[in-house]
Amino acid sequence: MRIHKPMRPTEYPSRSYDCQLALEPEFRRAVDFLASEAGEAGWSSNEITRAIVGLALAYAADQHMDRTPASTMNIRRLFLN
Repeated sequence: MRIHKPMRPTEYPSRSYDCQLALEPEFRRAVDFLASEAGEAGWSSNEITRAIVGLALAYAADQHMDRTPASTMNIRRLFLN
């Protein structure tokens, strides 16, 4: 398995940060691959970065954030304009 398990199966103070550290190498690999493919397709690095951030925020919204029209507009305003 490429992604490390949590230090403990229950909640602990740095669990979220530990999860971030565990995901980072695979996340970077995936993002680098997407960025390379998108760059070859003709997208600029700024467009790619904004799209990746927007997709990450949309994923977060689907997982746990509220889905109010105001939240949706804020995401669009920040990253999709």
